[in-house]
Amino acid sequence: MTSHKTRNLYVVLMVFIVVVSCSGSGEAFHNLLTQFERGIGRGAAPELVKQYGGEYVLPIQERLWLDEIFRRLVDVTKRTEIEYTLTVLNTQEMNAFALPGGYIFVTRGLLRAVGNDESQVAAVLGHEIAHVECKHGLNAVLRQMGLTVLMEVGMFWLDMASTEIVRIASTTALQLLQLGWGREAEYEADILGQEYAVEAGFDGAGSVLLMDYLLQIESADQPLRVFRTHPESYERRERVAANLLSFWSSPQKISDQEWLEVLNSRRNSILDPRMDPMGRFVLTVEGNSSFQWGLEIEDTQQDLALTWLPDHKVFDAAWSPDGKYLAVIVEEKETKGLWLIDRMGNVAKKLRHYSDRHVEEVVWSPQGNMVAMTVSDGTHSDIVVGYLAGNVDIAVSQGKSGSQPIWCDDGIGFVGSGGSYFVRSPDVQPVVIHNPVPRVVERKTFLSPTVIREGNTITLTRPKLSVP
Repeated sequence: MTSHKTRNLYVVLMVFIVVVSCSGSGEAFHNLLTQFERGIGRGAAPELVKQYGGEYVLPIQERLWLDEIFRRLVDVTKRTEIEYTLTVLNTQEMNAFALPGGYIFVTRGLLRAVGNDESQVAAVLGHEIAHVECKHGLNAVLRQMGLTVLMEVGMFWLDMASTEIVRIASTTALQLLQLGWGREAEYEADILGQEYAVEAGFDGAGSVLLMDYLLQIESADQPLRVFRTHPESYERRERVAANLLSFWSSPQKISDQEWLEVLNSRRNSILDPRMDPMGRFVLTVEGNSSFQWGLEIEDTQQDLALTWLPDHKVFDAAWSPDGKYLAVIVEEKETKGLWLIDRMGNVAKKLRHYSDRHVEEVVWSPQGNMVAMTVSDGTHSDIVVGYLAGNVDIAVSQGKSGSQPIWCDDGIGFVGSGGSYFVRSPDVQPVVIHNPVPRVVERKTFLSPTVIREGNTITLTRPKLSVP
């Protein structure tokens, strides 16, 4: 009997939607559903804020920085009928939420954890915005409440008086929020949120680095409820990592003249990569085809000859743009990997090591947060971009055998089979916030003596305090 009644409701609903659409009122029905969605979020938001310690007011400079990231993300969204808002929750729990209708929340604890890494903040906010863009919350509420709520929405259209159903829907949304919108919804929000971040001018690798951080905490069994409404998994991390390549262009073959322009515009053309940008160290290596034991270093400041990594076969090396690190190709376990050496000659990080391939060349990105490497298995070589933070690699040559990578402002040039190629990188724009506090012109006082002239005599009286 209940099943029969449900089928009747479904038929009535379908007839209602068809009638509305055929009568030219489809847009009106869409607007009604948007109002209903907004009502759900508006009704649930105060209770969510209360549950998580109230709203936290960030210092003005931090708030402007966060708002600028949020604004750039909202500007690339497609649902122009949604008015997005962002609230910081006053709790140390690391979490973020999205309620139907554009209500986005991020906790104080999560902001503190990611710090000033705008790419990771954009990844968090982009993910939550994607939930709203895909209507994950609204659809979950409708599914949970069944066809009855859809009939109430129909009644909403007829008499515009159904505040009780909105209240029930808001309560349902809060209950479902604690469970999450579903695994497939999370997968979809991961990818779409990453795409929004890149379109807004942020580094898409922020999604991968965020996942790495959360999985690291999760594996350490720390007593933190990290994104407890977002089921973390290695698979999600791999999906956003694999999606990074889609933001780079396909390698385009370029002419000899264009290759010459690449050579002239390369970012490492002014400084020798073996010269310390800070002007202290000079190192010598024979080249990447042969090796030497250790790095011979001349410390020009103390007039000393040093040897770094004396017990290792070294093939090539290059200073980072800021001089903080030296990227060194070192043989380890019969393959050549990439190590980072600090300015004291200590191994800061073994950046890359492949069990079946060799790192042959290395070039730093202009910002110093990535390196372009030639990675070879002996018969085929790829141009691979690797991030210093996290184990994130992108084979930008995309199957074309390549070597001699050259990093420019807008991408990477390389020599491949049959000619030279260029692949464009995503455009990353840093967030710049000017000081919002107006500079107050301080009024200075002057002590000016009084000058009295009497004939050829000049007398100076005691200075009087005057304000210009």
